[in-house]
Amino acid sequence: MLDNFLYNQKELKTLENKEIKKYINKKSSYLWIKATKISHEEMDFLKETFNFHPTTIEDILSKHTRIKYEEFEEYTLIVFKGIKEIKENYVKTYNVSFVMGENFIVSFNEGDNEIIEELSKNHKKIENFLKKGEDYIAHYILDKEVDKYLRIKIESGENLKEIEKEFMKNQDKETLKKIFSKELIFLELRHLSESITDLCLDLTKPADNFIHNELIPYFRDVYDHSLKTAEGYKSMLERINGMKNMHSTVISMRTNEVIKALTIIMAIMMPLTVITGFYGMNISLPFQEYSNSWMILIIIMFGISLMMYLIFDKLRSRIR
Repeated sequence: MLDNFLYNQKELKTLENKEIKKYINKKSSYLWIKATKISHEEMDFLKETFNFHPTTIEDILSKHTRIKYEEFEEYTLIVFKGIKEIKENYVKTYNVSFVMGENFIVSFNEGDNEIIEELSKNHKKIENFLKKGEDYIAHYILDKEVDKYLRIKIESGENLKEIEKEFMKNQDKETLKKIFSKELIFLELRHLSESITDLCLDLTKPADNFIHNELIPYFRDVYDHSLKTAEGYKSMLERINGMKNMHSTVISMRTNEVIKALTIIMAIMMPLTVITGFYGMNISLPFQEYSNSWMILIIIMFGISLMMYLIFDKLRSRIR
C-alpha cells in the first residue's frame, strides 16, 4: 500500500500514484511516499518511477538485510532495524528502509509501524517537516526508533538490578538461567546498537547524501543516543560476566570446603583404621586376654580422634 504526501510551498496534499512522476526533481515540491506491505506491482512502479537499483530492491524486500547506509548517484539508501519484541532468548526485529533523493523520501516498512503510522495521521506535522525538507521525515522516524532502543536499555538495566539482588541472595539454577538468558539478549541488542551507531555516524558526515547540512547536528544527537545505548549494553554484559565469575568463585569455595571437611574426616579415620586393621590379625596382641578389651580399644580410638580434632582446630585458628 502506498500513501503519497506532497508539499508544494502552499499546502500539504495527498497524491495518486500516477501523479508522482510529474513532481519528481521539482525543487518547489517535497514528496513522502509511505510504502507499507507493498505488492510486487507497487514495487515495480516505484522502481520505474525512481530508477531504483536492483540491489536496492533486494535490500528493501529482504528481512535479513543488515543495518546499512549506501549512497547511489540519484538517491541514498538507509536500512534500519527496529525492535518488535524481546523473547526469552532472542530479539525479534523489523526492517524500516528509506530511499532519499533530491526532493523525495520513500519509507518502507513490512508491517504496522506505530511511529510511521502515527506520523502519517498527523498532517500538520508532516507539513512542518516537508517545509524544511524530506530528510526531516527520516530524522524523525530514526530518532523515535533510537529512543525506543534507549528506553529498552533503561528497562533492561532495571531488570538486571533485580537479577543481581536475587543472585546475591541465592545462586540457584533458575537465577543462573535468567543470567544466561539476559546475556544472549544483551549480546544481540549490543550488536544492533553498535550497527545503528555506525549508521548514525555516517549520517553526521557532510556528503552528497541528500541530507541538509542544518540537519546534521540533529543526527549527531541521534548518534549520541545510539552510542549511549551501545555502551550501556556493554556495561551490562560486564556486570553479567562479574556475576558469572562470582558464581564460579562461590562454587570453587564450596568445593574447597567440602574437600577440606572430607580430608579432615579421612585424617581422623586413618589412625582408627590402622588400629582396627592391626587387631584384625590372627596373632597374639595386647589386651586380648581381658574380656572388656573392646572397651579399652574404643577409649583409645576416641582419645586419638579427640586429639586429632583439637590439633586440626588449633591449626585452623592459626590460619585465620
